Amino acid sequence: MSIGTGGIVVAVVLVVVILALIWALASAMRSTPKDVSRSVGAVGPVGPAPDQLRPVLVDFHVHGDTAEVYYGVPLPSGGIDDHLRDVLFHDASLVLHEKRSHGLPIGQVVRAVVYGRRGEDPVEVGVIDLEEPGVIPEIAAPELVPHAFSAGFDPLAHIGEQEFEVVPSLASRTPDEGLPPFYEDLVLARSVESKLRAAGVDPEHMTLSEFALTLLAAGGYQLVLERLGSSMPDGSSASMYRAQGGGKDALVVIVPQSPGEHPELSERVINAFIVEVAQRSPQRALLITDKTGPYIIYDKERADPRCRFITRERLQAFADSFALR
Repeated sequence: MSIGTGGIVVAVVLVVVILALIWALASAMRSTPKDVSRSVGAVGPVGPAPDQLRPVLVDFHVHGDTAEVYYGVPLPSGGIDDHLRDVLFHDASLVLHEKRSHGLPIGQVVRAVVYGRRGEDPVEVGVIDLEEPGVIPEIAAPELVPHAFSAGFDPLAHIGEQEFEVVPSLASRTPDEGLPPFYEDLVLARSVESKLRAAGVDPEHMTLSEFALTLLAAGGYQLVLERLGSSMPDGSSASMYRAQGGGKDALVVIVPQSPGEHPELSERVINAFIVEVAQRSPQRALLITDKTGPYIIYDKERADPRCRFITRERLQAFADSFALR
């Protein structure tokens, strides 16, 4: 069967069209941004989204005319701060509204008893009295994520503009047994302490990652884990996160002090961080550590203003940055 000249021309045109479609499809796939939850090494969002950052609810019961609301919130060893109590009462009222909307009969409820915990034991925080059975009061409390929905709000902008102090020769005065836990040197504002406890973090026994990630989440950032416990050039361990908030993105690297390690952040780790920033080109980059900081970090920050080293000496200022104003 022979093919005429016209048939050959049609076939060639079809081949060209098919090749063009394949090239266009490939280009579109290359240019489409990847879903951050599917990126290499990502394990999904860390903690709740900004509009869901609330105290950790662990149990709820109704016994007769009394509702019991249990939170996984570690309470301080002394008295319970009014700020923390207000946060828990506010959330308990929301829980009552949600339970009713889900069909739970609470029309007979005249009080709600709110619990936190000390260790594994529930501890009463206080009682919400309803003026009328089933009528849930509106309880005002500071937002755990202030400004989360403000257009263009960048919760870390002030950190990039802030001048931090580095205490000279602190590492040389470190006791032989090593650095004490970083939280022993912190004085937390009531609002900051409430944010940590509401998220289930005990400020008296927290890890550096719990401290940093909880405050970043409370600042409106959503975090995606990229690397967990990867080895740094000096043998120390680090975790890397991609943070997004207020239309901005940030690279966050957390380098905790481990027993027996040199107490000062090494220049090799600093340089590795700078290289990572250069390769990824984020709008902002934070290295957070409870090790002490050498003077070289000043030079690195001046050379690349995107970079901030939140060393042990700067953790207090970092915590203060998340206090309610």
